[in-house]
Amino acid sequence: MTAYSYIDFEYQPDKNNDFIALIWLRGDAPIEKLAEHVAAESSVGTWTDVKTMNKYVWEHYRARVFKIIKSSAYSGFVYIAYPLEHFDKENLLQFCASVMGNWFGMKVLREGKLLDIYFPKKYQKLFKGPINGLKGVRKYLGTKKRPHVGTIIKPKVGLAPKEFARVAYEAYCGGVDLVKDDENLVNQDFCKFEERFYEVYKALDKAEKETGEKKMYLINITDSYSKMLERIDFLREHGYKMVMLDVVVIGYSALLDIIEILRKYGFIVHAHRAGHAGIDRGPFGINFYVFEKLYRLIGVDQLHVGTGVGKMEGEALFVNTSSRILRESKIEEDITLLTLGQDWSDHIKSVFPVASGGLHPGLVECVVKLHTNDVVIQAGGGIHGHPRGTYYGAKALREAIDAVELNIPLPEYAKTHRALREALEKWGYKSPDRIIKKLEFVKENKEICKIIVETYGLEGFEVIENMI
Repeated sequence: MTAYSYIDFEYQPDKNNDFIALIWLRGDAPIEKLAEHVAAESSVGTWTDVKTMNKYVWEHYRARVFKIIKSSAYSGFVYIAYPLEHFDKENLLQFCASVMGNWFGMKVLREGKLLDIYFPKKYQKLFKGPINGLKGVRKYLGTKKRPHVGTIIKPKVGLAPKEFARVAYEAYCGGVDLVKDDENLVNQDFCKFEERFYEVYKALDKAEKETGEKKMYLINITDSYSKMLERIDFLREHGYKMVMLDVVVIGYSALLDIIEILRKYGFIVHAHRAGHAGIDRGPFGINFYVFEKLYRLIGVDQLHVGTGVGKMEGEALFVNTSSRILRESKIEEDITLLTLGQDWSDHIKSVFPVASGGLHPGLVECVVKLHTNDVVIQAGGGIHGHPRGTYYGAKALREAIDAVELNIPLPEYAKTHRALREALEKWGYKSPDRIIKKLEFVKENKEICKIIVETYGLEGFEVIENMI
């Protein structure tokens, strides 16, 4: 630890020029010392004072701990500002290595969670943002305000191309807007990439003619950089401009270049977040807010953010905030939701949030309450597991959307819509009342919730949950 102090409670961050990090820390030293350790390790310091430090470096490049909310003597929320000039501005990887890197490994920490980063306006200018964005995807499909409906072909691996395409065709005809590969299907011997594309494209074309609706197929091109380029060229040769990317496993370096190539040709980019929870869950890691802000800057059009219901981890209040980070041009800082907020530059378009994981028609009202109508509701098993198969599973999900649009409760609408009724009989119905109550409670009791979180730290959310 250096002899310099990185704590400067008089410092006022400049949101045009400073990055701001919100970090939860718990450890074997007082929270002030923990904060110093993190600020030093992620900027200009090391474990001891060094004779090579000079006044210019210290004043211009160091991180500054400008706020600490103590939950105990050894834990709390730490706010750190980093000056833009500290970084290799056009090198996203260098930024990540600094702010999202070495400090996680320090022995003095028992918990360390990077909860959010505020990205300054000057930095945002270095990025182009989404290629098409939420509005561009709506324009392609010809929708105005309803939620989009999608499916993942199940079983996620194992079907041959013709089998895969037959399931896709049934889903399209039943009412889904998009069909996508799952994260672990790319070019296996039983379902080769090019053959699968040909078969699904024929199914898509047929379904569009029969239904009078535009449809999308999001084919997974994730692989080495050179293989992804080959697949982009193949799709372009066939006049097709939609892909899916497993953005976490691809990594920022390849993703930045691939997105620029896809941007050049106007592709729609669907981003799957497979692998994020290995970095996000537990006492150490990086909250998904940080990932989604980076992916919005880099330029994806659709991104998985969780459901708030269904099978995947993700508390409803945080999933709601994740969705807003993608959709809205500005959200406010709120410690209750563990966010620093974000003020997006005008050129950074909105991203279409994707809710996927354990969904079925009986959960649609909950999903829409959490995400608004600007959401892609994707169901795999919740379509293909319908008692009468894929076509009726897709039809049931679309009927659930229709019910929400008409403001008719699902159980009521199901009385005159057989596919939906059968889905509810199999999987049940979840009322959105609890979710509505949560959102309203936090909104109406902001100061109380804020005090609870500041007092109990991350455990405060269990206290709030028990109050609702």
